[in-house]
Amino acid sequence: MTNGPLLAISVVSHQHDALLRPLLDDIAKLSEQLPIELLLTENLPGKLEELATQAGVRYQLIRNPEPRGFGANHNAAFALSRAPYFAVLNPDLRLLSDHGLSKLVDQLKARPGVAGPRVLAPGGTVEDSARHVPTMRRLVQRTVFGRRAADYDPSIIVQSVDWLAGMCLVFDRESYRVVGGFDERYHLYCEDVDVCLRMHLAGRSVSWVQSAAVVHDAQRRTRVDARHFRWHLASMMRLMTSAAYWRYRS
Repeated sequence: MTNGPLLAISVVSHQHDALLRPLLDDIAKLSEQLPIELLLTENLPGKLEELATQAGVRYQLIRNPEPRGFGANHNAAFALSRAPYFAVLNPDLRLLSDHGLSKLVDQLKARPGVAGPRVLAPGGTVEDSARHVPTMRRLVQRTVFGRRAADYDPSIIVQSVDWLAGMCLVFDRESYRVVGGFDERYHLYCEDVDVCLRMHLAGRSVSWVQSAAVVHDAQRRTRVDARHFRWHLASMMRLMTSAAYWRYRS
């Protein structure tokens, strides 16, 4: 492991060509500072291979014969990876020049589990990426009253949180293995809540790290796409009836 990559990065594309090129450029710059292995999954046909080649970054390409869910895609990438740390990145992310992913790795060296960065909207505001465990009351506050401020105080440098949104998560390899990775029964949405709750139950950390920051151009398709809304609703029902959810809340 010492002579190999330190961090594996998994990115899944659903024909996100326009979004991906800036992220791939960021990853290419990061690779000059940090030994990484990049696993790119083409969930829907696109120009992923061409974009990665243009960015000048070394990668391993996974082409799915048919689309798979969020968790299934990243679990498959994890199985092919070798690095002791594993990052899951959405294609609509931008990495800042302070090399936030390496700071998340440092946090996991001290406290194994999963770590996430401070997530900024393009305008610089802090997104609600660190949250309390969902309840019916909180869901009503978010969906009816539009409450989307962070549940936790971003002035605290590092803190333990209930869960971290899945657009940018870094795991140490052993913790990911211990909890079994993402639950593939969640096609999309809530698999990030579930994996974080299972980390807590396994005695691992779920850390929100302010010194690590990324920019996220959020694509909230649930608001406009009926299929995504159905997936979100089904995932929320699965989560709130799961054993991990009730064990964590008890």
